[in-house]
Amino acid sequence: MTKSALALSIVAMASMPFAAQASLITGVLNISGTVTISEGNIVFDPNSPAENFAIAASTGGFAALNAPGLTGSVENITNPPDSTGVALDVPDFLTFAAAPNITITLTFLAPGLDGSAGCADAAPTTNAQAIMQLCTPSVPSESPYNLQNLTTTSSSASFTVDGVEMDSLTGTSIGIVGTFTQPFTTMIYQQLELDVENGIPVTTPFSAQFATVAATPEPSTLLEFVMGIGLVGLSIVYRKKLKKA
Repeated sequence: MTKSALALSIVAMASMPFAAQASLITGVLNISGTVTISEGNIVFDPNSPAENFAIAASTGGFAALNAPGLTGSVENITNPPDSTGVALDVPDFLTFAAAPNITITLTFLAPGLDGSAGCADAAPTTNAQAIMQLCTPSVPSESPYNLQNLTTTSSSASFTVDGVEMDSLTGTSIGIVGTFTQPFTTMIYQQLELDVENGIPVTTPFSAQFATVAATPEPSTLLEFVMGIGLVGLSIVYRKKLKKA
């Protein structure tokens, strides 16, 4: 590359917004704890007054939070007002004891995808029948849960959230998506539904996995990048013409 082309490349790169070059903790975050489910509420039970999840087996930048004993806190979900399928703004949904500057804001609680038809199914009599049964409760409001029977005596529940990871020290952010999973080792979802409808809270372990989402450059950033490449190309063409003259 010619000197003028190199110079123009440097100018083009320098003109790109600093925020586009900044980075946060990226990778996969794995947490676990205990949750209590009741009608319209998902309550993450504290292991101590300020902590209600443990961190383990995380990767990427989150691996630094894997040390034994490192914990954090997750805010409860109330549905409503934390309704499914609408934009939310719940700051400090997740916070970390070992990284107080890093927080995750809840921006979206995805509605369940399994439909309510299977919620009326009778209790399964075989494991083959059980694994085919799916349910997303619709009472009292649209539920975030995807329920599935695993055997004639066990089931699982999951729901998905979107959020934004924030760094208060740098003011940068990145998108993040998480899935919460809860096993019910001695309960099919028909019994879970019945207990919740009758006002009986159900407590079970949970695990959740969050993965950061690569940010899409904003239109202004893309325009500046394309302009920079264009200037480099024009410079190369101009230099070739000068050599031929």
